Amino acid sequence: MRGIWYLTLGCIAFVAITYFEQLPIIGWLGGLISVAAWVLIVRALIGERGFDFETPFGVGWAAVIGAVTGFVGAFTAWLAQTGNLVGLTTPPGDRFGAAFGFVGASIGIVLWPLFGAAVSAIATLASVRRQRAT
Repeated sequence: MRGIWYLTLGCIAFVAITYFEQLPIIGWLGGLISVAAWVLIVRALIGERGFDFETPFGVGWAAVIGAVTGFVGAFTAWLAQTGNLVGLTTPPGDRFGAAFGFVGASIGIVLWPLFGAAVSAIATLASVRRQRAT
């Protein structure tokens, strides 16, 4: 049940990150914020008692959280870029930039869940090793 809570919290965080990414210039930091969010969510989940992350199931669950939140973030970014591309209020010059954002977001729908799963699994394994060492 705790895993579902962290998954839901992560999805909300990644929708918020998508809104942040819509800001000019500093929105590019959204990728770094996403990596930090995955690490934070996984480390918080590992810190919970009663969930064994030393098993492949635990690492797999962390990877699922990363993949689902990555997909939610990429899909909401794709929706935002699609809205910017075909929106009636978008100035013609901004459509050119929106086209690049649309292509990037379309690729991100495939790559970002994979990247999220990898970052979450690696963060889990690193955190478990750190806990063993102490």
